[in-house]
Formats: sequence, structure tokens, C-alpha cells
Amino acid sequence: MKVHNLMEEFVKSRVDDLYDQLKVDKPVWLNCDCENCRMDAISYVLNRVPPKYVVSSIGVTHANADLNKTQIRADVDKLAFDAIKLVNSSKRPFHSQSYISDVEKTVDRKPHFVFPTFTGAILDGTTFEPIGGAEIVLKLNGQNAEMIDKTWSNPSKSSKEMNGVYSFCVKPEVAGSEGENKSFDFAVCVSAEGYEPTTYAFTVPSVSKIQTGVSLTEDYSLKIQDLFLFPVGLENEMERYIPGDESEM
Repeated sequence: MKVHNLMEEFVKSRVDDLYDQLKVDKPVWLNCDCENCRMDAISYVLNRVPPKYVVSSIGVTHANADLNKTQIRADVDKLAFDAIKLVNSSKRPFHSQSYISDVEKTVDRKPHFVFPTFTGAILDGTTFEPIGGAEIVLKLNGQNAEMIDKTWSNPSKSSKEMNGVYSFCVKPEVAGSEGENKSFDFAVCVSAEGYEPTTYAFTVPSVSKIQTGVSLTEDYSLKIQDLFLFPVGLENEMERYIPGDESEM
């Protein structure tokens, strides 16, 4: 049995159609419609719409009937428009390069320790609102972790438009043999103007393997706990009372 999400094709079609229409209208903010920008916009929309899974021709018929409803199209088109504007305002560095990295193009496969995609969010510790402009550095064994390709940045910058969410895709490490067990020490270091910096350390175990497909990335992501930054000079309420100091009673 093969499960298929019809929303993937539907969203891709709507995003491509909207990009093509915008290329005709030529709004001043549209500065790129490359494949990578389109993929980012499609991902943005798919993360915000419910999937429609089907396993049979009857399911396809019913699902397509739902997709043809005016409201669903309007909702997807609105998200697609928002996604395109967002992607054009904050494109990935080196976004014009292929998402297939040099390590993924390697024909002679060797065993690798492959890491999940790391994701997290940077929030204000007093308001719980996302922080924009924070610098996030992912370190591996004390050094800046090398990314799988140039479409990923380390350090990275947080954005309020993306709810303070960041992500890293670390370059796989060559192993001596298949089936090796190894633990890797990572740390997320965050700093932002007007805030006290913070660091969160964690360990990721990995088993080396030989990839049989094109991709040398894991098929899952690891959610790092939300990290909170506090304004510089903020008084800690818990430190106001010092045991034994009666003057503070």
C-alpha cells in the first residue's frame, strides 16, 4: 500500500501558478523565482495546511473534489502569496546553488555518521515573543559545525517573521566502518543586542551507515528545546532574598 499526500501536488501547482502570474505583473518586491525559492515557498505552505492522504482511486476522487472548493483554493493562495513575499525578503545565502551538496554527489559511498536536521526557536524570556536578529551558532566539539552545503548558514540569524525558528543541517562525518557507534557533543550559542547570551549543550548518538540513495541527510529532525534570552540588567526576582539576611525580610 502506498500513501500519497495530494496536497503536495496541489500546493506546488498553486505556488508555481502564482509565481508565473507575478512574473507577468512584475511587483517591485519580486526579485527571484528560482527553483530553490519556489521550493522554500512550497515548504512554507505545506507546513501550514492539513495533508490529504489517499491510498485508492476513490480517495483521489473525493480529495480532488475537496481541493476544487473555492475556500480551500483561496486559503492556499493566500498562504502561497505570503510565502513568496517572505522568501523574497529573506532568501537563504547562496540560495541560487543546488540543494544537492557536494557530499551527496559522491558516487563512491563510504560509511558516514549522518545527523538529523536541528531545529529550535529563540524567544524573549520576559514576553515569550520571538526574537529577531539573534545570532545562533551551532558548535560541534567546540568548533563551528560545518554545514552540509552553502545553502545553510552557521552562524544563522533568527527572524520574527519566522517566529524565531532556526535550523541547521550538519555535514555528515566519514566513519571508519559501517555500524560504528559514536556520540557527538553539540552546543547552540545564542546572542542578541540588549540580551544576555546563552548556550545550550546536548549530545547526539549516531550509528555509521552507508547511504544507498542520493541523500546524505537523515529523514527526521531533532527539535531543540526553545531557548530564552533575557534583557541585560534584568533583576532576578529569585535572588532578591538571601537566606540569613534579615534586612531583606
